[in-house]
Amino acid sequence: MNQKTLFESMQIGLDLGTWEITLDKDRIKERMRITQWQGAELIDGSDFAPPGTTIEIHPRMKFAKFPGLKAAIWAKSEHEFFKPMMVGSKVFIHGKVAGKYIKREKVYLVTEFEAVDENGEVLMISRETAVCVD
Repeated sequence: MNQKTLFESMQIGLDLGTWEITLDKDRIKERMRITQWQGAELIDGSDFAPPGTTIEIHPRMKFAKFPGLKAAIWAKSEHEFFKPMMVGSKVFIHGKVAGKYIKREKVYLVTEFEAVDENGEVLMISRETAVCVD
């Protein structure tokens, strides 16, 4: 897929779907290991997951929607946290395309994500801008 086709396929408002994950202890430990999260001792053994545990799902949602996308390099990332994520809870991440533009002959994709818990309470919202490579 060339840049023009990729850009055209990214319709503003396009739903990236909703993904469900369970924040079990194994997932949380693996996430802390990968990110080398330095606050691990603060939550180890508690009922809380590290802030942003679900952020790793965001690029997967983009790649699932745009299979021709080879890479999406973060140019900007904003996250707002409202409630802690709890170990053992189910979290639903919903995403959508919020904007797109071309700058210096590169395609930029702006996406928004919302993570909610099993009770429908918002845990986190994110707005990410990525440089796309097809």
